[in-house]
Parts: sequence; structure tokens; C-alpha cells
Amino acid sequence: MCAINPVIVTDVRYRMSLPVIRSLGKEKIPVISAERIGCEKKKALGFYSKYSKENAFLTDATLDADEFIRDLRSLSEKQSERPVVIPVGISTLLAMCDKRDEIEKFADVALPSPDNISLANDKARLIPFAESLGIPVPETTFLKENESIDSLADRIKLPAVIKLPRGEMLGLSPDERYKIVRTREEFINSYTKFANLDSDVLVQQYIVGDGYGVSAVFGKNGEPLEVFCHHRLREYPASGGPSSFCESADLPELADHAIKLLKSLHWEGVAMVEFKGSPETGFYLMEINPRFWGSSALAPNSGCNMALALYRASRGEAAKPYSGFSPNYKVGHKMRFLLQDLLTFPSYLKKSNKKIRFFFSFVGGLFNPFISDGVLTFRDIRSSFAYLRQALKKTDSIVR
Repeated sequence: MCAINPVIVTDVRYRMSLPVIRSLGKEKIPVISAERIGCEKKKALGFYSKYSKENAFLTDATLDADEFIRDLRSLSEKQSERPVVIPVGISTLLAMCDKRDEIEKFADVALPSPDNISLANDKARLIPFAESLGIPVPETTFLKENESIDSLADRIKLPAVIKLPRGEMLGLSPDERYKIVRTREEFINSYTKFANLDSDVLVQQYIVGDGYGVSAVFGKNGEPLEVFCHHRLREYPASGGPSSFCESADLPELADHAIKLLKSLHWEGVAMVEFKGSPETGFYLMEINPRFWGSSALAPNSGCNMALALYRASRGEAAKPYSGFSPNYKVGHKMRFLLQDLLTFPSYLKKSNKKIRFFFSFVGGLFNPFISDGVLTFRDIRSSFAYLRQALKKTDSIVR
């Protein structure tokens, strides 16, 4: 029997590392969970998964990339077969993209080029690039040379959204990277605050509607091995944030837009392209998330193994040319993050036009066995409890 190439999954403190570890572990692929030196062991969620066959600490790639490479090489050479490396955190991903040539001497990876991931991460460059491809984008404005913030406030339409084009690379949480403003005074105050964090700030048209995501894994031949779509039903915070309740979806038009965009970027590896809008108002590109996204557990829960597709892409498996989207997973499967979704209840109840119906729908959903959880499962109980312990601490600090 041939040995199976193991996989090293980095940044296992993040909850989106768990669906990667679990999906690959269920395929009998040996998983090594890796975390940066300095992270408390109890915060490394992946260490608690029953699918993690080995746990390891590596030098933080953002602090010392060369030492990270040496640690990664040492860990790789200890394995009986050449490993695949899957980065989960954005900082590790960026460092690995820069060091790809060195990593490929001892491990297999599927990563975008530094130039392409830089463009994808920079909304100020991404928006005009996507618009040139015919992909709908929000009206976007920047502060002109020698223009004052007061002058910019006079020429924009409110409400508007102020964004930091490279907010994630600044280490900001999702709700810290943007601000919805409805008054002139609020705009000036928020823009000034953002400009102190980064000289490049963009102002976008406020798009009404829900969030939608198209995720894909691209092989080395520039074609997608797997495509998955989802619809955000609730977010935490409700004003705009990561999914707390979502469902798998069939979105052929958005999938075609996303694949066109990623192919134009000569993408390799995983990415999630986010859109916002509605069938009535249209859908607009928001951003590209160049890694496993927050609600990525919805894909395997719906029958779409994105982690396995990335493993196959890293090993060099080529995909057939994309000829249009057709879901190969269960459409309409719903998933929640229990604690975060509970915290959304007051906000969504308040803004609902049918409060009694929403109340019974929300409460009934808590007891619906067909709605899966994004983390909690009896099949991997130790990592579920580790996450629950961390989440309860955060929740306690929020509600106090």
C-alpha cells in the first residue's frame, strides 16, 4: 500500500483551520497542525482535533521568514513522504507566497504569485481591475491630490462606506476595516480616523442587500478544481461582519463573475470572492478573500470538500477547463455559529417587519437537527470544547 502524503496546516488558532483539518483527516490524510511560537497551546484549536496526528510550533513567518522556512523544512523532512503545506492565516500566506520557490524544494503548495495576491488584497487596485472585466462594482471615490476631507464630504452621496483597502494586512478585525457613515459629521470623523491608520482610504457607494460568496480552488493550470457558493443570512455584528448564519446556494451568474476575475489574476490556490446586493438591485463585487474564509465549514457540511481540492491542487492535479457553474453539493444547507448567532437575535428582531414570525423561526432553528454548526460537533468533541471555551470568554467580555 502506497504511503499518503501528509499535510501541514498552519495557523490552527483560527476556527477556519478546523474544517480544513477535519476534511483532510476524514480522507485518511495525515494532518500536522502547526502554530506560531508564542501562541498559547490552549488557544491552538487544531491541536485538540482528533484528526491532528501531530502538533508543532513554527517561527512566526511575519517576524522572521527565513527562520520560518528553516522550521518548516525541518518539520517537512521528518515526515515519511513529501508534505503539502496549507496556510490558513493571511500573514503566513503572504510570507509563504514570497518564499514559494524555497518552500517548493521540500513541500508542495498551491499559492498565488506575490503580485496577484497584492492586487487581490488591495481594494483600491482591485475595483478598477474588476470593472475593466465588466464585473459590477460599487461606485468608488478617493481623496484627490490637494483635496480636503471637507471637500470630499461635499461631493459624496450618503450613506457611504469608508474602507481601508489593506485592512486585513494591518491586523484589523473585519468590523474594524470599514465604517458605514450616514451624516457629514460622521463621515469626516471616521475618514480622519482611518486616514491615520493608512494613507490610502476609499469611499464606496453603500450597497443594500445580503452578502454572497463564491469560493474556488484553482490548480496549477489556471482552472478551478472546485467551486462553492453561499449566501449570508445573518451576520455578527448585524451592521456588517462575518457570517453567523448562512446557507449553500446556486449562484451561476456570480460564479461566472468570480471565476472570470480569478482567471484574469492567474490565480492558484483557494480564494473567496464576496458580492453584495439583491436580485432587485443587482450584485456588486466587494472583495477577494485569498484564503479559507470564516464560514468555510459550510462547504464540507454541504458536501463540497474544498480542503481536499486544495490538497489535490498542491499535488499538481489539473482541472478541466471551466465551462459554467453547476453545483455538485447540497444547495440550501444551512449552518450557524451558535454563540455568535444568539448575539445577533436582538438586532435582527428589532429590524424585522414580522417580529413574531422571526422569533419563532429563530427559536425553531435552534432545535432543527438539519442545521449544522460551523465548529461544534460531537464527532470532534475536544476541539469543539476548546472553541466553546474561547468563544464563551469573548462573549462574556462583549455582554458585560
